[in-house]
Amino acid sequence: MYKVRDLVPGDISSAVRLLELCRGVADSRPVDIAKFVADTSAGSPAIVAVAEDTVVGLVSSRINNDDAWINIVAISPAWRHQGIGSAMLQRLEEKLLHEGVRNISALLTNFEAGQTALVNRGFNPTHGLVLYEKSEPIEPSAMRVVDQWGGELCDAALWDRVAGMEAEKTLIENRIIAPLADPELAAKIGVNAPSAVMLFGPPGTGKTTFARAIAGRLGWPFVELLPSKLDSGENSLAAELRNALTELLKLENIVVFIDEVDEIATARTESPSTRGVVNELLKMIPAFRTPAGHLLVCATNFVGNIDPAVLRPGRFDLVIPIGPPDEDARHALWTKILTRLDTREIKINDLVKATEGFTPGDIELASQRAASIAFDRARKGIEPSHITSYDFVQSISRTNASITSQIAKQFADESKRFGRA
Repeated sequence: MYKVRDLVPGDISSAVRLLELCRGVADSRPVDIAKFVADTSAGSPAIVAVAEDTVVGLVSSRINNDDAWINIVAISPAWRHQGIGSAMLQRLEEKLLHEGVRNISALLTNFEAGQTALVNRGFNPTHGLVLYEKSEPIEPSAMRVVDQWGGELCDAALWDRVAGMEAEKTLIENRIIAPLADPELAAKIGVNAPSAVMLFGPPGTGKTTFARAIAGRLGWPFVELLPSKLDSGENSLAAELRNALTELLKLENIVVFIDEVDEIATARTESPSTRGVVNELLKMIPAFRTPAGHLLVCATNFVGNIDPAVLRPGRFDLVIPIGPPDEDARHALWTKILTRLDTREIKINDLVKATEGFTPGDIELASQRAASIAFDRARKGIEPSHITSYDFVQSISRTNASITSQIAKQFADESKRFGRA
């Protein structure tokens, strides 16, 4: 595996060796190594991909006011087609955004390495010149606001990495992402793009992942407001919530995510101390409707505890259940996991049946426990060194399903009672 990070002075000699290696490759452009060392030493932004302390990928750039040029894209031939280029470019974009850059360009020769990575990251080629250009979706001044509240730009590829859950993905794609991504067509047809969405379901079912994936697909900044990180006390919590939402709503586009929203929006009859916070949330929700380009996503494990006024139609446009993976979803999860494990003749249907009630996190834990069993054998020189079916039997038996039959029944009942999509 490789790790993508900022280039540090200790990487320069290894990076130079990579550039020398790429000189002999047909799809690589000769690089002025002395200028690269000088630029890097002067602080020009550069990102490396490192495997076993060796630089196997490099991108570097130069900044001029709010523009930046990517002048080097180099990947070791042995490490091509593994997503290294896209991963380095994503890291570089994030770094350049924080440096105040809005427009990023890269000039490559025909068939030069790095073109696929640029296209994957949303750069648009100017044909004939093979000039790749991209305008970042957020102004540097807006990025400072996002940074203030601990936000980020999520990778659009996160959506494709959500294995299984096809029913939920289709619903979210059609009812949330599509109308927000194409507001003109939605308005022409008469579809109201959502501005506030509630996701509910048992812990570990992927609510946070879906919220981040929505932001990635839209290309909007993502800010998570954790109730536990807002000031404690009724008055200060309400004021801090109002302050955060007021500032974030000034941005042209934003996805604001509040997890564990039941902590601040408990039914007022059950918890009078939350009255001020609930009232503040109710006041702020309509602000997400005008102007367009803002989305509030809230998530809860306990939708029955939410104040009824918060869930009422007209406040949250959609209330979407996110449940445990069904058989098809578990099959997709195991299929994805097995592609990166050293296994032999594993019957995936047996794994699917044995992991009923498992969340994606439970399945990942069980797979790693099985891998650890095989790893311990391999270290001791004991065969077989690969992961066996019995290793999975052992690991699954040691892993408790997060979704018990009682939780599953409660979720099914809540889906009928509260679901609105």
